[in-house]
Parts: sequence; structure tokens; C-alpha cells
Amino acid sequence: MLSIRPSVTKHALSVFGRSIHPELFNNHRTRLISRTHYRARVDITSDGHVIAFTGSRGTTMTEVVGSIQQSLPQQRKLFEMSLRGKYTEEIQGKRGLRYSSQFELDRVAADMFWMLQTQLRQCPSPEGMIYSFDSSGRIPYGAISYVHLEEKERKLLIQAFHTFPDDHAIVKSTSTFWVEE
Repeated sequence: MLSIRPSVTKHALSVFGRSIHPELFNNHRTRLISRTHYRARVDITSDGHVIAFTGSRGTTMTEVVGSIQQSLPQQRKLFEMSLRGKYTEEIQGKRGLRYSSQFELDRVAADMFWMLQTQLRQCPSPEGMIYSFDSSGRIPYGAISYVHLEEKERKLLIQAFHTFPDDHAIVKSTSTFWVEE
């Protein structure tokens, strides 16, 4: 199966106060996490990633980094922003769920991009997930998605790096989901 990522200009971050069906996405890697105060599903998708975080009281928040062409529900969408520049967002969810995110889109020179792409391939750890995409044909190497997870008793911290070789762009994000006492 050919897996090529769409251009970075066609991506957005969306946050929902609900779960989103995983069948809507072409998932390449999945990690399920279960702790006393929450459970989470983290997917690397063809477009970016999906994180569904459910607190012990049954409330779910979902972060989607993906193509704007992806058909997503509009019900209970809490936030949406195109992936441009740098920004921070914080959302107080229902029943003690909280979410914060910092995103940055960096466009770099070709040699710097190649160096960063090589470093990402070499940094996987047991706390991380990585997927290498096929080349689009224009550039001899494909995109990479790397997601690093830090699990705490009431908090999940996710650092994600998504590369876009045709654009020489890297999307860096740090997202935190937590359950208040």
C-alpha cells in the first residue's frame, strides 16, 4: 500500500469534546494506554496523528492533526486551526479533563531538513512510535512521523514530529491531556 502524506498547507489541528471513529483514518501505528485515571489511544495516521483521551469519569477529548480534506464531524468541535506558524491553546473540558497544546510549523533549507529527517529515524525509544512514509516521487525520501509519549498517573504528554519533504517543513507539537482531581 502506497502511503504518501499530503502537503503541509492542507493540514489542520482539530480538538473535539468527543471520540472520533478510528475507522475514519488510515492508521499506520497505534498505542493503547490504560492508567488508573485515564485511557488513551494514540494513532499515527497517513496525515498526522489522532489522540483520544478518556478520563475515569467517561469524558473524552480527541486531538486530530490531519488533512483539511479529511471528513470529520462538526459536533462538539472545540477548536480548529490551520498548521501555520506557532501557537498555543488550552481547553478546559468537562468532568475535570484539561488539554493544552503548543504547535509550530518550521520550514527549513533542504540540507537542514535532511539532517533532521535522519535524526528522527535514529531516535526511536520504547516510549516512542515512528512511521516512515513512501516517497512522493519528487524527492527520493518520504515523510516521517515520530510520536513520543510520557505517561503519568493523571497526565499524558505527547511530543510529535511530522515531516513534509516536498515542503521542507516540520510540524512540531507538544500536547498534554490531564485529569484534575
